[in-house]
Amino acid sequence: MTLQERQKQKLSKIEYRYEHWSIYDYSILNNILAKNTTGRGRKINYNDCFIMLDTETSKKEVGLVPHDNHICAFTVSIRSAGHNICTLYGSRPDDCIYCLEKITKALPAKTTFIYVHNLAYDWQFLYKFMIKRWGYPEKQLNIKPLYPLVIHFEEPNIIFKDSYILAQRSLEKWAKDLNVEHQKAVGFWDYEKIRDQSGNFSPEELTYIENDTLAGVECLDALRESLNKHIFSMPYTATGIPREAVRKIGYKHHAHENFLKMALTWDQLQKAEKCYHGGYTHANRHYLNQIIKELIKCFDFASSYPFILLTRLMPMEKFTPFRNCALKEILDLSDKYAFMFKLILVKPSLKSDAVEMPSLQMSKCVKYIDPVIDNGRILCAGYVEIYVTEIDAKIIQSQYDYEKHLCTDVEYSRKSLLPKWFRDYVYQCFVEKTTFKGGDPVLYALAKARLNSLYGMCCQHPVRPTIEQDYSTGEYIRQEGEDLAAVYEKYCKRFTSILPYQWGVWVTAYAMENLFQLGACAGEWIYSDTDSVYGMDWDIEAVNNYNEQCKKDLISAGYGPVKHNGRDYWLGVAEHDSDSDVYTEFVTVGAKRYCGRSKSDGQLHITVAGVPKKKGALCLKDDIKNFTSGMIFDGETTGKKTHHYMHVNEIHTDEAGNLTGDSIDLQPCDYLLQSEYDFDWEKILFESIEVTNYEIL
Repeated sequence: MTLQERQKQKLSKIEYRYEHWSIYDYSILNNILAKNTTGRGRKINYNDCFIMLDTETSKKEVGLVPHDNHICAFTVSIRSAGHNICTLYGSRPDDCIYCLEKITKALPAKTTFIYVHNLAYDWQFLYKFMIKRWGYPEKQLNIKPLYPLVIHFEEPNIIFKDSYILAQRSLEKWAKDLNVEHQKAVGFWDYEKIRDQSGNFSPEELTYIENDTLAGVECLDALRESLNKHIFSMPYTATGIPREAVRKIGYKHHAHENFLKMALTWDQLQKAEKCYHGGYTHANRHYLNQIIKELIKCFDFASSYPFILLTRLMPMEKFTPFRNCALKEILDLSDKYAFMFKLILVKPSLKSDAVEMPSLQMSKCVKYIDPVIDNGRILCAGYVEIYVTEIDAKIIQSQYDYEKHLCTDVEYSRKSLLPKWFRDYVYQCFVEKTTFKGGDPVLYALAKARLNSLYGMCCQHPVRPTIEQDYSTGEYIRQEGEDLAAVYEKYCKRFTSILPYQWGVWVTAYAMENLFQLGACAGEWIYSDTDSVYGMDWDIEAVNNYNEQCKKDLISAGYGPVKHNGRDYWLGVAEHDSDSDVYTEFVTVGAKRYCGRSKSDGQLHITVAGVPKKKGALCLKDDIKNFTSGMIFDGETTGKKTHHYMHVNEIHTDEAGNLTGDSIDLQPCDYLLQSEYDFDWEKILFESIEVTNYEIL
């Protein structure tokens, strides 16, 4: 019998207890195994258990003015060797700190990992109490302002980690996806109720707070088992899961050495960032605010980005400077070479026969004069400077006329397919996602996360400025004067750096090219969002031809369909899911703001950035006419709330007797639906523009 099996047998004899933190027999925790591991040159002695902490908070009074909030409940669940040990609860923040201390003192090892689902929220309420008791953290890693990822206190030796960033979904959805024993007790807690720190909980409330952390440790354990990990080696983020696998495979194929052969310089990285533009999201200006009663069909790409990673030619050498030139010269060489450059256009204007979805993005332009804007895209202008790839330039040339142009600051790299070891892993992830669907929920969730993360691993920014928290004010401050070029140089030298940033840039460029090809198959292209096209009067033969070309591209790259349950699954093809992708009524007021009545269920479905889909649809009262500029999605109906960060000079007891530190006040937040239709026909006639900096071709 292995040590782990003996430990599991030993802990299975311990009865799970749900108790107030002050009466629990902490000596039970001595039965948990202590493990040793070596990490980054130092030996770490850690407790082999998952611990999750959660707090519930309350306002001190009802009102529209933000007020200090306070903790009114906390739970800590502990699970080891597949067995739930205990859940401890209380109601005061200082008691939460004492509870954590008692846990760490009773556990046999020195280091304890504690997860919090959405660490940023609970940290705001607890950090003053932790610092008062334990001093300042030895380390705090913040991925952006207000979002700590890891917090390490030296004494007691506790490392807090954020499980939300690892799961990339709410606790409720995570527990459902992994089908763990305890599920979030939705509806058992009234978030609008004013609570104090007396600890008087109803049976339903006790069930609610217990299930939160129990579901959390069970999800973590299920994930650990599927990843075949130890608690110490659990990844920090969702992208950490495939990143480790890619690094292990890449190590066998000298991936770091190859990375160095094509790594961008610091200046080239700045240029590549200017070329990166993300997904294409746009609404046809001729149909804004118009209710369309004809059938609207939506086609979506199947695994669009993984398809591109498998089939498209990417820059695979260092970029080399090239002379200033005409666009034709770049496009003539674009089959073999990747280019990134600044494109200068004098008097660009959308062609009369171009599709109604312009590609020139004003926010990416480094200079422009007198632009006529359509929902963030340029219809025409007096002058434009924008950094692009050869793929972007091809689309721009097909859509726009211009009087003069110049390609300057040009650099090129020879193109070829991505390394086979990486493409094989991409395909393997697609195979697993396809074959696990409908089977083991943990394996399917992991496979889906892996596949969706592969593109993100390529375009993740290699250098982030250091963000530090000022514990006296609660503010998060970007470190000034940091030599980011030196940080980037160190990044390139690390043996774990194996995926060049430029691959991610070219993936999004190819994705936009594919989207425009699919959009051309719609008789009327109404709306688009990254990998989907909503249109009328589709040319189905043209869609089929597009799909056949995708299949040929896959086969040519050495990959075919995944056969599962009597069906062939292809990457990259445009798919249409019968009536669920058909709308009998449809209206859009701009990017990320559209509404349609699905033919499959007869219900209105909305997509509005920042508004919950299901509850937001209730605001329409089943009438699509209400989805128009000026409509207000009220926060009471949608449940949408805005965060007010409340800072106090010192811990205090409020007038109701609640011990209070810094907090977050959540207030219902209305959302005003507005159209970004910014179009002025008077700007079509421009005065002549003299450009003296360049010799324009």
